[in-house]
Amino acid sequence: MEPVNAIELLGVTKRFGEVVANDNVNLTVRKGEILSILGENGSGKTTLMNMLSGIYFPDEGEIRVNGKTVTIRSPKDSIELGIGMIHQHFKLINILTAAENIILGLPGKERLNLKQVEKEVKELTDRYGFDLNPSQKIYDMSVSQKQTVEIVKVLYRGADILILDEPTAVLTPQETEKLFAVLRNMRAAGKSIIIITHKLNEVLELSDRVAVLRKGKYIDTVETKGATVESLTEMMVGEKVTLDINRTEPENAKKRKNLRYEGGGYQKTWYRLILCPGGPSRNGISRFHGSDR
Repeated sequence: MEPVNAIELLGVTKRFGEVVANDNVNLTVRKGEILSILGENGSGKTTLMNMLSGIYFPDEGEIRVNGKTVTIRSPKDSIELGIGMIHQHFKLINILTAAENIILGLPGKERLNLKQVEKEVKELTDRYGFDLNPSQKIYDMSVSQKQTVEIVKVLYRGADILILDEPTAVLTPQETEKLFAVLRNMRAAGKSIIIITHKLNEVLELSDRVAVLRKGKYIDTVETKGATVESLTEMMVGEKVTLDINRTEPENAKKRKNLRYEGGGYQKTWYRLILCPGGPSRNGISRFHGSDR
């Protein structure tokens, strides 16, 4: 018996007028894995995940969660299915604390026991290795701390499938490493994590598998351990890409004029102006230090 996937997308299509944002996409997310959704800007990555989070509704296709076909018409439906999405633009109230933002919108008693909420949030953050003070105001937080609040918010609501849209775009390298450590802890606890990104080095460092989209179409899903920057780049753009720039040497280059400048101190700097037949783009100035040039 095959294991049940956390998410299955079968023939999912989304159109905006005449623009086909996602075209017959088939995708699976396993339980307890980190899956990277890779593609160029405009490849349909975020649109596809927005259908899982209830922001958009697919025009065609089927969505299965834990093996069951589901209908997701709103973010409320999505969170009830255990799916939580952390968007690039945070949805937090600056004058409230982390704990108050985390429980905002949840049903509860008329009298709120904020101390109990802060205790529950602290237990959640300690479990996965977050660094967060539940009583800290949002306006006093760094960008990475605000992102932590958003992640904890969906975990507090019981999410087992987390979608993060370009999570490192606003983080420093040190903050990125801390986030990756937390995501690995969540994976070890059985959470399924989807990372939307176009950063190849992060894909290779963090994910277990990589799914590639190109111009709204699903290309393939590969195991990260067998992938390289070159192979993923080729899947993203549809052809081999080389970053080497081969410049031909100018022909018949002639020294036309020497310029001399004597700076302060003991060292002289000489400039040689070279004019080439190829035009202004091939002209140049070379610099030499020292009086013996």
